[in-house]
Amino acid sequence: MFKPRHLLWILLPALASGCAYHPKETWVDTYPIVYATDVPEGRSSVVFYRPADAVDGPAVNVYVNGQYSGSLQPNAYRQETVCAQNQRFYAEFTDRDAAYSKKANAGDYYNLPEAAVSFFKIVDNGNGAPQLQAVSPEQAQQEIQGVMQQNHTLSRVSKTGQCAQVLKQYSLQAAALFQFDRYQYKDMLPQGQREIAAISEDIKQNPDHISSIAVVGHTDPQGSARYNQKLSYERAATVKQALAGSGVPGNLITPQGRGERELKVADCRAKHPRNVEARKACDQPNRRVEIILRGEKAE
Repeated sequence: MFKPRHLLWILLPALASGCAYHPKETWVDTYPIVYATDVPEGRSSVVFYRPADAVDGPAVNVYVNGQYSGSLQPNAYRQETVCAQNQRFYAEFTDRDAAYSKKANAGDYYNLPEAAVSFFKIVDNGNGAPQLQAVSPEQAQQEIQGVMQQNHTLSRVSKTGQCAQVLKQYSLQAAALFQFDRYQYKDMLPQGQREIAAISEDIKQNPDHISSIAVVGHTDPQGSARYNQKLSYERAATVKQALAGSGVPGNLITPQGRGERELKVADCRAKHPRNVEARKACDQPNRRVEIILRGEKAE
């Protein structure tokens, strides 16, 4: 007669191996479909893709402004149509954000162009976790060949309703705002304080319905990318503090740091390889803080 204890000995190896590692998901609804290049007027299209060897782990969930877009296995992509404006993207392994706090607050912001396709690649952030990285269309087109379209879940990203328009944009030179390499409010220069006060008054007198205000810090490429990212964000956060202190509703303002990723002048090193002062002058347009108002225009 077959004893229960014999069954236990048979199951133990399987249970042990199951505790050590769970098998990767296998989904069948992936298709060899090329991404769409037609983009509706006033909208933008984004392609999120995960190369086969990008990051080791289970499915990666992708979020747009905290809304679930889809999950990607290795060698898969997902395409979304969104508003051509500032959007927050975040990626995380499935079941790793139990309280959903990261999807609601974490991620990077990107200004998306109208009537164009932008590409975001899942990479390893250096700590074994997924991260989205903006890549050029040329790089994406090479890497996405043979990558399957993933359609196993429904997107929760809103596709209805009007998109907020850019109502107005201001650009402030960092040299007028802060002492060199500084970012705290106490380091803000008098000229910068006056410029922000004038912008604050202009915002408060704007008759349009403002739904959001993005304060975006930028740096030149001098120094490490990590340091520049931190510096650009801290400066944007200080400008938010100054705007809120002068009466602009703080709940509308979101500080963002772009570091050296969006240079206005990209070839200063090539133009002035040995002249430090000329290079600094060339890089001046790159060191800036932008204030972008979005909402609906008044009738």
